[in-house]
Amino acid sequence: MPLTTAYLALGSNVGERLEQMRSALKLLGAEGVVIVTASPVYQNRAIGMGDADPFLNAVVEVQTELGPEALLDVCLAVENKLGRVRTGGWSPRTIDIDVLIFGQTDIDTERLQLPHPRIAERDFVLRPLADIAPELQLLGQPTKTLLDKLPLVELERVAGSLR
Repeated sequence: MPLTTAYLALGSNVGERLEQMRSALKLLGAEGVVIVTASPVYQNRAIGMGDADPFLNAVVEVQTELGPEALLDVCLAVENKLGRVRTGGWSPRTIDIDVLIFGQTDIDTERLQLPHPRIAERDFVLRPLADIAPELQLLGQPTKTLLDKLPLVELERVAGSLR
């Protein structure tokens, strides 16, 4: 099966955030998801979660032989292994892994929407994506152009990397 390039968003706001994100990459790699490049790590407030701890966020470019649903299954399994508890709605989490883009695939099912439906509205996703793929076409525009259209929000680049 040919390799497909995909982009995954990682976030964490509980516990050892950076270490959990690194652990997620190792677990993804053990499932045959090849990490090509990783963005810088950013910190932002936990939107819609009251006074929850801030999130660390990053985006990784990956290559995989998996299909989009199978990649989602692997991401969910990694979240589970790292202690993610789904309580419904927006809540603090040890790890969050979202499939943002999967090749040129457009999907709109109850389980998976690709490209991710709110990608162009979230600076904490679009900023790291634009860092590693500024010319990637999304919604008919380069990610860098979409980022430039977003209002400035408190997004802080932090020391440390995922690799």
